Amino acid sequence: MLVAGASARYRLRLCRVGAAALWGSILALAVLMLADRFDVRYVWLYSGAELPIFLKLSNLWGGDEGTTLLLAAFGASLAARSSSAPLRFDVTAFLAGALALAAATLSPFAATPPEWLERAAYQGMNAHLMKVWMLAHAPLVLAAYAWTLSLASPALAALAGDLARWPDDALIRARRAWALLTAGIGFGMVWAFEDAMYGQVWHWDPVQTAVFAVWCLLGAHLHGLSGWRAGRPMWRWTPLAAALAAALTLVAMGVTRHDALASSHRYVGATSSFVYFSLAGLLVLTIGATWVRGLRRAAAVGSQSPLGLSTGALRATQVAFVIVGVFAAAHLAWAFAASAKELPRPDELRPFFSTLTNWARGSELPYLRSAFAQWDVDGYALAQALLFPLIVVGLLGGWFFLRRVSARLAWMSLALASVACAGIWFEGGVLVREYSGKGVLSQQIVAVLPRIDASLAAGAYLALGTAVWSIRTACKTSAKGYVLSLGMVHLGAMMSLWGALLSTALNGYSQHVIDVAETWQRDHHGYAFRVTSLAVDHSADGGRTNGEAGFRALAQVELRTPSHQVLNGETLYRDGRRAVEGYAGPVRQICEILDYRYARYANTPGYVLDPFIDRGWERDVQLWVSPSAAVAALEGGPQASQVVVVLRVFPFASLLWMGLLLTSAGALWLALRRPKEHS
Repeated sequence: MLVAGASARYRLRLCRVGAAALWGSILALAVLMLADRFDVRYVWLYSGAELPIFLKLSNLWGGDEGTTLLLAAFGASLAARSSSAPLRFDVTAFLAGALALAAATLSPFAATPPEWLERAAYQGMNAHLMKVWMLAHAPLVLAAYAWTLSLASPALAALAGDLARWPDDALIRARRAWALLTAGIGFGMVWAFEDAMYGQVWHWDPVQTAVFAVWCLLGAHLHGLSGWRAGRPMWRWTPLAAALAAALTLVAMGVTRHDALASSHRYVGATSSFVYFSLAGLLVLTIGATWVRGLRRAAAVGSQSPLGLSTGALRATQVAFVIVGVFAAAHLAWAFAASAKELPRPDELRPFFSTLTNWARGSELPYLRSAFAQWDVDGYALAQALLFPLIVVGLLGGWFFLRRVSARLAWMSLALASVACAGIWFEGGVLVREYSGKGVLSQQIVAVLPRIDASLAAGAYLALGTAVWSIRTACKTSAKGYVLSLGMVHLGAMMSLWGALLSTALNGYSQHVIDVAETWQRDHHGYAFRVTSLAVDHSADGGRTNGEAGFRALAQVELRTPSHQVLNGETLYRDGRRAVEGYAGPVRQICEILDYRYARYANTPGYVLDPFIDRGWERDVQLWVSPSAAVAALEGGPQASQVVVVLRVFPFASLLWMGLLLTSAGALWLALRRPKEHS
């Protein structure tokens, strides 16, 4: 594969052989997983005999070796496909070869050390990964990464001046990369919403930040592809965005595998981060050198047409996406730099820490301080800064679509939308009026709620413009599928924005310490609930345990809604430790549910806490039950037989889920549609 990158003559043949070998290795690893071959180290590390078949298979991407091998296989397959624009050097083939070499170095088929097998038959699967979402989230993101890396070769050729127009197959790859990444992020949000390590859809985890940067640069690239030709205004921005997206993809994989920053993702502490960071650095140097080499040709090509208003709006949107992506990457880089310099972490980035130190045991306090001193991305500062380009993109986008309907309507609506955004910026809107302070929200975010309201107004303007253009144009054109899918992408994105911001800013919670009984507990959100029974099971489930001490506690719950509808369900509390050992007191359990930073600190690979969730049009409700004390009492501990219950309410979260569905569906249609010609 490494040779294939530089050999245009034998490239396809070598890539096909390499792809076949890599997929054969993955198939062999899958057979070993299904056969419970724990004498193979990778199987021993990540799988368990009692796991269902779908979880055993999903462990193909459960560790560093498997994900590197899978990404290499995806890349080799893409490099093995014939290109409409053969290039002298294929970056995709080179990267696939480098990743295949890295996967071989990680030795996925190495034998399990005898002392490991003597200690336990297998280590078991990380409890947080024992979800059906493991089948979708990780492979979708890895496939998106591969499609993104495949854009590097045409992007570098365009920057060097070797391409006059963007290849059709590269356009398809860009659309597929963005569609797969959007769907992967969406599944990740659904997963995060029911995991105690998150408890919400987004919190600027270092891995999330890196993926977001890639998503933004892919968005910038796609906004510049319409009719791309060398010499058109700002034509070099489009291939630059694609090349940077490929570089940041490698950075994202490196961040996922690095343990310098505090992260809620499980793929940390492995050995491949150096490989990914090195490849990213090499690609960035290549981008810089290619940009400089192409300056002379760019000057010779010149500008073939002036920058019109509509084109200017597209280019401004493109630049805004690039700025947002680079800004997110810069925050990530700063977190790494602060960690390397061992700078003290500001107190405002450590909520609940003072409370927890009052409840920590003496021997635990140094570790607690160390854990909360570990750097991650300053999501508050990043979120505040992103509001400015978000408003600009909303206003430009709404004007752009309405101008294609009526120039007069576009200018009049833009003036009204701008005045509305300015007024809301200073006076506040729906969030300022509805915010009650009953939820979990940083005061740094509360202080900028008027700006968030302004961004929501700008997003509504973009959604309106998209809807008007889509409906009107679909009635007049034969390309109805293209028009409607493009409208779905933009409308869905704005619905997701509204749902995410409204549900996060207006969330509410209440906490209770109750006995397991039939008594209904009233909640100030208009709900009532009760925990009717608690069942403890010590049987093995294939997840990680500490010897024979692991257990699962299923709490049967009933939730009565404000409309007096009664819902039945259950919550899961699983721990690989002894029950008494895992108990930490009610205050700490509440902090663990409400603050993902403490949940991340308290996490062990064998521990998981899953809520009962009721999803509705007006709100989504989480009912978290932590029966640590009750289980400890059943196991002979001194605690009272009580459970901690936290009820969390997220208004309008349905907008987020529907928006993600719309965007993913529209993006998928565009990804599968072959472009007829460049306009």
